[in-house]
Amino acid sequence: MALQTAAVEENLAWLDESSEQVIEETLRLCRIPAPTFEEAERAAYVAERMYAIGLADVCIDAIHNVTGILHGQHHGPTTLVAAHIDTVFPRHTPLQVRRTQQRLYGPSIGDNSVAVAAMLAVATAMQRGEAVSAGRVIFAASVGEEGLGNLCGIRALLETWKGQLDTVIAVEGHGLDEVRTSGIGSTRLEITFTGEGGHSWGAFGTPSAIHAMGSAIHHISHLSVSNRPKTTFNVGLVEGGESVNTIAPRAKMVLDLRSLQPASLQHLEACVARILEDVERDTGIRITSRVVGQRPAAALPVNHPLCQGIQAMRQRLHLRPATFSASSTDANLPLSQGIPAVCLGITRGGLAHTVKEYIDVAPIVAGVKQLYLTILYSLRNAECGMRNAE
Repeated sequence: MALQTAAVEENLAWLDESSEQVIEETLRLCRIPAPTFEEAERAAYVAERMYAIGLADVCIDAIHNVTGILHGQHHGPTTLVAAHIDTVFPRHTPLQVRRTQQRLYGPSIGDNSVAVAAMLAVATAMQRGEAVSAGRVIFAASVGEEGLGNLCGIRALLETWKGQLDTVIAVEGHGLDEVRTSGIGSTRLEITFTGEGGHSWGAFGTPSAIHAMGSAIHHISHLSVSNRPKTTFNVGLVEGGESVNTIAPRAKMVLDLRSLQPASLQHLEACVARILEDVERDTGIRITSRVVGQRPAAALPVNHPLCQGIQAMRQRLHLRPATFSASSTDANLPLSQGIPAVCLGITRGGLAHTVKEYIDVAPIVAGVKQLYLTILYSLRNAECGMRNAE
């Protein structure tokens, strides 16, 4: 599958001319609320767009993943392109979106509205042209990528297409200058502290669930962790207690543990478990812990043909050489299953996961073109691999 055919050049030119449509699509998507586990409204919109584009077998599954398929003229490899539609913002968040000459602003504008818009633009270009001679592309708007979604969307997609995927390309709005080839492993623990409670005066001395939680946080915060591989921890959510003058009978926290290496992550988990055992023994408070999120650590070698092909395409698009980096994205799971996968960004921006989030307008068209060429290259590279295997 050549990447310099007339059809490819025609589609690249069409993407150039359609940059304003991508921007408008981004703004429309950003105005649709889609908190993790509440993606139905945005999913319905994406499905309508996929129908309008003319993709085959458009489907919304039980958890609101949306898929549409582009079939080539002949049988061949399969590439899954996944851009998540969920956001970190609660449903009540005002979705105030605005545009200036240089930038777009709004909650989820870059994470991940522009990525979904870019994917739809590429699907449109490929549907209207004749750039795919063999194989198929599954375009997916995935759910559950953020927070405690635990990558449920991509998990379901990998199960649905088990054994059929040759490449996975995750798409994020931010990070045009990076190619994420490493998936950061993480474990999220919900830790609950339970005691008898009582009146703050009359039952003074009775163990407090909140005090025990504070002790656990204190000890966790003093853990020594590795920088090679980078390993981190964070208590991101806490709750508990009944009133200012009640000894807390219950408290809860959610702990995020991360590392680039599975062994380091497991060691950190063991250290936390020992701390909880010590606090339980010392305070008399019952402590229980359960895993509420787990993402595997895995990586694609930077000398893999897909990585080298992306660098060559970036040179063709006059983009600076990409930095190969690590992140926690939908690419984690396929990488852990041995499927070649990368995560591509569409533009540059900042303040992600805040209501002041923004993206730059000018680089968007280059990011869309990079995604388009990477899809074509992934099919060609996988097809060559199939022929060599024969």
